[in-house]
Amino acid sequence: MEKVKIALFDIDKTVIRHDSMFQFVKYSVRAKPWTAYRLLNIAAYTCLYKLKLMPLQKAKSAYFYAISHFREEDLEHFYDTELAPGIYPEALAEMEALKRQGYRILLITASPYAYMKYFSKLPAVDDVIGTNLCRVNGRYTSRIDGLNCKGEEKVARLQSYLEDNRLVIDYEHSRAYSDSLTDLPMFQLVKSRYLINRSHPGLEQLTWKM
Repeated sequence: MEKVKIALFDIDKTVIRHDSMFQFVKYSVRAKPWTAYRLLNIAAYTCLYKLKLMPLQKAKSAYFYAISHFREEDLEHFYDTELAPGIYPEALAEMEALKRQGYRILLITASPYAYMKYFSKLPAVDDVIGTNLCRVNGRYTSRIDGLNCKGEEKVARLQSYLEDNRLVIDYEHSRAYSDSLTDLPMFQLVKSRYLINRSHPGLEQLTWKM
């Protein structure tokens, strides 16, 4: 097993300014206007989830209702035109600087790997881990495959990644970045912990321009 310095980055509101899930909904309506009627489902499922009448995974899947109508090149276009332009310059500079220092840069997100995987086009990024969606006949569906990659599941997915690649985290020299306290389990894996545009005891605040 190889001991490595690793830098873990959440993506939504950490590497990029926005929540990609909502960006995908808007992109879907523009690209496939006839799917707009499904916005009612999103509103209904969101309300049911907030009332604790529906599990998170089912409510979340509603936001990706249109993904079965997109080819791989469409999803890459979504990344190129909607996600990449929203990257924080500070986040990109941080990843590039750490890469030069020998860090393995890993992005780990609760959003779908289906389109988040294109962040690996950034030269500094080694790998991307995200929520998996089921596929049918080569196309993604809105149904989540396994568990939502959030909270403790991020840690489980990361540990699986490390085992597959025969790696061990160098705790003392590794770091993690996120805007969300749901990533506290991930923060516990490394010594240096950075909270983006928020403050919380025990975490170092970094302010990246909106």
